[in-house]
Order: sequence, then structure tokens, then C-alpha cells
Amino acid sequence: MKIRIADTEIDYDQMTATRDGVAHRLTRQTRAVLEALHDARGAIVTKDQLIEYVWEGRVITEATLSTAMKEARRAVGDSGSDQRVIKTVHGVGFQLVDKPVMPAPQQSQLCLAVLPFRNIGSQKEDQFISDGLTDELLKNLARFGDLKVLARNTTDAIRVAGLDHAEMRTRYGVDYAVEGSVRRTEDRLRVTVQLTSTQTGAILVTEQFDRDATPASLFDVQDQIALLCAGRLAGPHGPIASGDGSDRAYDDWTMFQLVAQFRRFYRSYDPELHAKLRDELPRALAKYPDDADGWASYSVILLEEHRYHVNERPGLNVLPAATDAAEHAVAADPRHAFAHVALAMCRLFALDIPGFEIAADRALELNPSNSDVLSEIGHCYAFLAREEEAIALLDRAMDISPVHPGWYHFAKSWRYARLEMYEAALIEIRKVPTPGFYWYHAHLVWFYAALGDLHKAKAEAETLLQIAPDFECTTADELLLWQANEDLVQAAVANWRKAGLIIELEVCASPP
Repeated sequence: MKIRIADTEIDYDQMTATRDGVAHRLTRQTRAVLEALHDARGAIVTKDQLIEYVWEGRVITEATLSTAMKEARRAVGDSGSDQRVIKTVHGVGFQLVDKPVMPAPQQSQLCLAVLPFRNIGSQKEDQFISDGLTDELLKNLARFGDLKVLARNTTDAIRVAGLDHAEMRTRYGVDYAVEGSVRRTEDRLRVTVQLTSTQTGAILVTEQFDRDATPASLFDVQDQIALLCAGRLAGPHGPIASGDGSDRAYDDWTMFQLVAQFRRFYRSYDPELHAKLRDELPRALAKYPDDADGWASYSVILLEEHRYHVNERPGLNVLPAATDAAEHAVAADPRHAFAHVALAMCRLFALDIPGFEIAADRALELNPSNSDVLSEIGHCYAFLAREEEAIALLDRAMDISPVHPGWYHFAKSWRYARLEMYEAALIEIRKVPTPGFYWYHAHLVWFYAALGDLHKAKAEAETLLQIAPDFECTTADELLLWQANEDLVQAAVANWRKAGLIIELEVCASPP
């Protein structure tokens, strides 16, 4: 049997795709993807429908689905950036385009993995130097628009799994890997770095830096490494913004260590680490009042206390202090993307929407290839019912960070809920389970109740109240942030009530 998709003839029996007289072999997986899209006759095929059709419902990763779609697009002469034949419907699925449009030429992105640098010194407590160097390199390299730099969650997973270069390329599409080590003695700092092609195994860059054992030396080294790697891969364009590294005049390691610990907290949400940073960052900032990283870190530490009740102090409104810290961060370095992210989030929670817009636009302008920037701003857009923009940013964040937190999937689950596709919403929210996070369990209560499974809904409600005993009252205040999503609020509350939760919006909510 033969079918035609755009300018490509697909022969199911011969397992070939022929275009411009040239035939290419199809895998069974690629044939099945194309068959599912063709048989839909232009309708959207959801991801779950595609998984059921191609993989017969087996559990697969986002990376597997992404690889399959790349192969299908390649078979019909398409690509993820062009989408002239196969269109991605963000947060829902895929569909064939009726009238293909020839795309403007675009340059492909190289994928770079900065693996966690190893601490090979004699002092285990020096691990923060390796961690800090890794995070700084990720941040600096993400500024180069020609590069796709995998996020730290994913490179940590690569290191834990012990993947070799070929496996990195197969599983995560990595083209080049940056690896290195740090050794500190009492007065010297030695950093080695290597840039390797995962396809050929060729070493493109190898360098060793010997410096005085000071933070200033490390900042200089990390900037040089970023320029070496980006210059080798991305060309001379798009230099790292000034004021982001070597000009930071630390005379000890305190602030560098605290910022490295903040980044660890941001990945783990460890409450003990949160309490430590909330206590120690103000003292460090008193000594280094112009440190943008420190102020941005402190702002988010306070914001997490406000928005997710981490180590919450009863009766204390920390949002103004969080906003003040974010403003200090932006003033210290106007080109610090995450400082603008922190300010955007603070303004959103203060319901200052115009102020949020300014900070969010600036953050995306400064670093549109950083998963933290994309995910946080995307999530904020979801709160404002800017669904398409939200899901596009979150999809990009997941592309950069295939290993990511579960809240990256909240916005997509909201889209399914809005469409009353609650089975899809439940599948979406459970793709990256986050047991112990009260909003994860609140979503499960909502979706199970909407599906009529009150037994599971009530069980999740019990779990929810064990984790967040005040949920029934405090949630009303939190839902103020969802004002633009009134339909979702009404649906969530109605289904929470089905599960036995008592939500009184009028009684509990404070005025905006």
C-alpha cells in the first residue's frame, strides 16, 4: 500500500519513503508514526494516542518520542524548526499540515553537555568549587544562541548513569561533551578541561589552567573555558556579556560557596539547605553588597518561603523582602538573566502584572536558552492564561533539560483539564511524579475526582492534608494568582470538594 504525504511517497509494504526520485528506508517505528498521522486526516494526534498506536501503550520517555518524531520528519523532508509537514501542537500532540509552507532557512543547533566537573583535590569539602564552576559554565554557554546546552539536572543524570559519549548522543542527542576536573591546594588552583565530539571521539579542546587559589582566578578560568568552547563550536559571534564573571572581587570563597549551595537547593528543595541559606546569605551580602548572584539567590530563597511555604515563618510576609533582593540583583548586574527572572516572579506574586511583563521580557531577551529562565517564565505565563506561550517555553525547557522537575508539566495538564481531557491531564502530571509536593497531590485529587474515581481522589486528599494541613484555607489565597484562569479554578475547587476538601474561596481569600 502506498500513500502520499506532502511531496513524499510512503510505501508501507516496501518500508520506504521516496522524494525527488530517491528512496529511503523506514524503520517500523517511523512507518507507524507516519501511518498514525496520515490516518488522522489532518486531526490532531495526541501524544498518548501516538504512544498507544506506535508503542502499544508501553511507557516511553520524552526523549524516545522526540527521537521518533525527528525520524518521521526526516522521512518527509521536514524538521522540528521548519514544521512544513508535521506540526507540533504545543501541549497536545501532532498533526499533518494540509498545505505545506516552504520554510526560511535556519541554522541547526549543536547540543552541548557540560558534565559535572570532578573534584580531585584532597579536601572533599572543595566539591562546592567543582559544582560552582559547572553551573557557571552552563550559565555562560547558554548565552550563545548557536548552542543548545543541556541543563544541570540532565548532565547530573548522565554522570550518575555513567553514559559514555555514544550513549549520550543516542539518548540525549549530545554532539559535544565538556568534561574537566578541579584541584585546589593551599595556594594553587588547577583546572583541566576537555571538549570532545561524541560522534567521532575527537578531542577538539584540551586545556589546563594553573592559577592562584582565589575566587577571582576561578572566575577568570570559567570565562576562558566558556569562550574556548563556544569559539570552537559557535564561532566568534555572541560573546559572553561583560560583568558576569572575572570582575567579581571576592577575597574569600564564602559567596561562591553559598551560590553553589543555592543552585543545589534549587534542584533539590532541601528544607535544611533552605534554612541555612536564608540565614547566611544576608551576612555574605553585607560584605559583598554588589553581588548579583547572591541577591538573586536570596530573593528566590525568600520567594520559596512565600509561594511554597518552605520553612514558612507564621505571620511574616517575606514577599517585599524578596522583591527588594531581586531589585538589588538587577541593579548590581542589569544583564543577569536570572536576576530578572527572580524580579518577574516576585512581581507576579505581588499581582504587579505590568512590572512582571517588563522583567520577564528582559530575562528572555538576555538568555533565551537557559532552562531555568524558560521554565520559570513559562510557568508564570501559565498563571496568566497565556497558554500557547507558556507551553512553548516549557517545551523548550524540557528539550534543554530532558531530566527535569515535575512542575514543568503543570501547564500542559491545565490545558488538558481545560479541554476536559482528564485522562490525558492525569498522564501528563504523572510523567515526572513529585510525591511530597503538595501541589502535585492537589492535582491528583482534582483529576481523579473529575474522572469519577473518588476512592483514589479521597486517598490523595488524605495524603495532601498530611503534607499541607492548612491547604483548605491557604489555597484560596494562592488561587489569587490564577485569576486569569477562572475556568480552571472553578473546575479544581469543584472536584476538590467532591473528594471531601472544604475550600471556601470567599471566606479565606484576602483581597488582591
